Amino acid sequence: MADYRYNVNVVDVVKRRKIIKENLKKKLSHKESFKIKNRWVACPIVLLDIDVPVYHLNNGRTRDRQRTYIKENKHKDNYFEKGLENNQQQRQQHKILVDLSQDPTANIYKELRSSIKFREDAPLLIDSNGMLINGNRRMAAIRELYKSDVKKYDGFKRIPCAVIEQHLDDLTIKEIENFLQVIKENKQDYSWVSLCMEIQDERKRLGLNNKQIGVNMGKTEKEIERYFNLITIIDDCLDKDHRTPGDYSKIKNQEQLWKNTIERAERQRNKGDKDLIYKIARIISVNSGKFEDRDYQIASALQKKNNLKQVLNYLTSKYTSIKTTKNIKKDENDPLRGLRRVEVSSSIDPSIVNQIPVKRDDEKQRAILLGAIETLEQAGDNKASLNYSVAALQKIETMNSLRFPEIYKDKIKKNLNDIIRKAQRIIKDKKL
Repeated sequence: MADYRYNVNVVDVVKRRKIIKENLKKKLSHKESFKIKNRWVACPIVLLDIDVPVYHLNNGRTRDRQRTYIKENKHKDNYFEKGLENNQQQRQQHKILVDLSQDPTANIYKELRSSIKFREDAPLLIDSNGMLINGNRRMAAIRELYKSDVKKYDGFKRIPCAVIEQHLDDLTIKEIENFLQVIKENKQDYSWVSLCMEIQDERKRLGLNNKQIGVNMGKTEKEIERYFNLITIIDDCLDKDHRTPGDYSKIKNQEQLWKNTIERAERQRNKGDKDLIYKIARIISVNSGKFEDRDYQIASALQKKNNLKQVLNYLTSKYTSIKTTKNIKKDENDPLRGLRRVEVSSSIDPSIVNQIPVKRDDEKQRAILLGAIETLEQAGDNKASLNYSVAALQKIETMNSLRFPEIYKDKIKKNLNDIIRKAQRIIKDKKL
């Protein structure tokens, strides 16, 4: 959404508390229950002017967009974290939330636009200071719609809010958010980057372990660990390779690349194998979009377990500065015989992988990766004749254990003689 009609003007926190307290005296007849600190609490519902609540800036869904804004505008990393009561941060958060409310997978904006009036049985959730714990996207959409036509959307001027009257620390707020995310029907999932960042935040800032986070998010410990490892790897890639630390916009469209990469890496026992899989992903990441939409295809081929040593051999042949292990005895029938080799009988040495450069938007490095693909394809073609001959021999040997019904004997004999004749012709023609 290019134009934003609503301009946030933060109501002073003391005034917000007073407004909420006064409205609690004339609260609506019903309450809404929420799980808080492992028990269900009935929260009173009040009608508040849409200007009163403030957005929750430590919002998991918006982390990646916040980070992009911070980097683009050269703000401090805690720009949003420390800006709860500031107009500037609240206004930017509003824009982010309005955009998210129009996500095609869960278009809250469109739904509210057609409903005209807000449902009282689906209140927003705020704390006693007026901070929105749940319903940030809905609030942003409501504010925009109301400003677009105050007469038509008069029903949005005051909206029902359930109030948690008890004091809430950061951990409790996060537990509530996660619980609502898990149970909410037709929920809009976090973006993959936001989810990774959220897990990282809960581990580092809140001190939660994988089991606790998994329970809160409805995911397994293994899934939580994978997402945490993924954001760690991506952070390293953004810092060292893209040279734009924390700018997740650089990789937001690389979800499949990174998820496939970490899954492949986790299946490997050897550190060198894992490092090479990650190194391939890093090279593709900084050159993404330059392979004619072949990013995932290239990654899939180069990261395959059976191809890793061949890929490393090829890369070491192209980067002559790399110090490798001693050369092995060359097989004259090996299509890669001209390359400097890593010892086949040994595991991939992480120190060799570490020497492979990652060059951002580099035409030469892209050509090297494509060359590795071609080499692998050639090797596959060269082995095809061997594979077919092995398969044919196996089938012939299997025939010895089979019955030969009288009705088929003549036909079988003819086929076998044809096989002999054609095999002899191949031997002659190919000079075997």
